[in-house]
Amino acid sequence: MGILYVISHSPFKRRDSVFHVRMAQKGDAIIFIQNGVVAAKACPPEYKKDCEEAEARGVKLYFLKEDLIARGIKIEGKETVDYDGFLDLIEKMDRVVH
Repeated sequence: MGILYVISHSPFKRRDSVFHVRMAQKGDAIIFIQNGVVAAKACPPEYKKDCEEAEARGVKLYFLKEDLIARGIKIEGKETVDYDGFLDLIEKMDRVVH
């Protein structure tokens, strides 16, 4: 089906995840977990732009619900999945890159 990119670091702390966002193509997905979920609320402007461009290319963005809750982040209009949903994504994608 595509590649699942797993981003676990804050976009403010480590910037290497931006390469995953830029490489993702139609049919791929990106899931933000652990401190990566911070990107749901705040991130550097160029990182936000890269995420918007990825979505425009047909890349699905997901945020792990349990990590959002653990960090007190409430979001609307973004796709969230729980641990079972995360496992479903891993199973249906061809490859996982972390």
